[in-house]
Amino acid sequence: MIFDDIDRYIVRLSGTLAMKSPRTRSRFQGRLAQNLRDALERAGLDHDVESQWSRMHVMSDDEQTGEILSRVFGVQGIRPSVRETWTRLDDVVRRGRELYGDAVDGQTFAVDTSRVGARDRFDFDSADVNEALGAELVEAGGKVDLDHPDLTVKLEIDAEAAYFFDREIEGPAGLPIGVEGRALSLVSGGFDSVVASWLMLKRGVELDFVFFNLGGGPHERSVRRVLARFTDRWMDGSEPTLHVVDFRPVVADIKAHVSDNYWQLMLKRLMMRTASTMTEYGDYPAIVTGEAIGQVSTQTLGNLAAIEAPIEAPILRPLVGSNKDDIIERARAIGMHDVTEQVPEFCQLDGGHPVTNSNRSRLDREEDKLDLGMLEPPRVDHEMYDARHDDSGDEPVDVQIGRVPEAAEVLDLRPEEAYERWHYPDALHVPFEVAREQYAMLPDEPAWVLYCDVGLKSAMIAEHMRQAGFEAYSFQGGVPRLKQYLDTSDGELSSES
Repeated sequence: MIFDDIDRYIVRLSGTLAMKSPRTRSRFQGRLAQNLRDALERAGLDHDVESQWSRMHVMSDDEQTGEILSRVFGVQGIRPSVRETWTRLDDVVRRGRELYGDAVDGQTFAVDTSRVGARDRFDFDSADVNEALGAELVEAGGKVDLDHPDLTVKLEIDAEAAYFFDREIEGPAGLPIGVEGRALSLVSGGFDSVVASWLMLKRGVELDFVFFNLGGGPHERSVRRVLARFTDRWMDGSEPTLHVVDFRPVVADIKAHVSDNYWQLMLKRLMMRTASTMTEYGDYPAIVTGEAIGQVSTQTLGNLAAIEAPIEAPILRPLVGSNKDDIIERARAIGMHDVTEQVPEFCQLDGGHPVTNSNRSRLDREEDKLDLGMLEPPRVDHEMYDARHDDSGDEPVDVQIGRVPEAAEVLDLRPEEAYERWHYPDALHVPFEVAREQYAMLPDEPAWVLYCDVGLKSAMIAEHMRQAGFEAYSFQGGVPRLKQYLDTSDGELSSES
């Protein structure tokens, strides 16, 4: 920062807004002003927002203001600034030297002035300011370099005041949240659904979210943590709802009646069917997903067409042509990589090899084996939460553990072939589906440590065992962490693990 006494932030509007008709632009800028106020109020900052046609002025002297405004869609850039009233050119030059004199000492610089408003209100032009202020800053120890300056001294002048800019903070641009209506976004807590949601927000689409829970309490808590962070960072001006649908009974019906190499496709279709039903009673015009062509077996072009064939609501796929590494990089850029990385994909439909090129008629025949009434209330468990607030941590059960107690029995929940390839020494083998139905038949002593591939299935079973009176734990991080634990010299996880 150059200035110590910043008193306002000049918000440059997204270029997309300038392309709208005056009536539409006025409506969009009204929503943007509302979203800016919400962002600052939620942060507890004193402020005033003044909306002008080409920009907005946010009066605030809190140093957090720039960062907060930089996460509001519709903002192209933010310029922390100092305002100075003037009557003569000398007033502008004097204040410019006071503000920039120390900063240019020993540096190269250029002066960039623009006048705003009717030109007949000025008795000087921009070049006069550049020349006069430049001369003062040379006296202060700076050296002019118009091509590659170390510092650009930038200011705007209107008929009443000059605005001296400290620096430019980049905004996300796009359209203000809410100007394009509200859609329902399917989220898993992973990179894809978060980035897809962010891209729709950038186009002005307000979002509510639906999470189809396959892994019980641990899975739900991890997703709610991700969404609380995401909505807190990026959804100022909105009050998003999270719908949590317990899909485990649906999974059981799929596994009981559908050919195993169609399990994954059927799961995706039934999720889409449920979301489509929710669009009807929730007045959502569209569904948003994080699918990308060819990323996994269910996302081949043929499979996507087969899955969505009976769905009436439009399905928006903003990532459809994206590579995985691009998606991950975007998650990093929007501040969601680290928290999202901790939510592995939970997939309990192991079955046979999924088909990679299905069609509607074949998937329809598999669907005919099911009772679709199971997707309708009250047979499907559906809870609603404020997506901005994660109170799931209030649940008392904490089953995670990073070691194996000396007297504990270890239980491997993976499929038999995975157990045969590698397992923890002397671990018992009970596949997940069996353990889910028959854990009560296990001895209630000693303690049990459960593990699976990533730690979510084991956490689900451990929670049920705790509720039934067992001393049960889930090895945090699944097989990779368990192998690391075995490799450490003292049998304890390192602090980096």
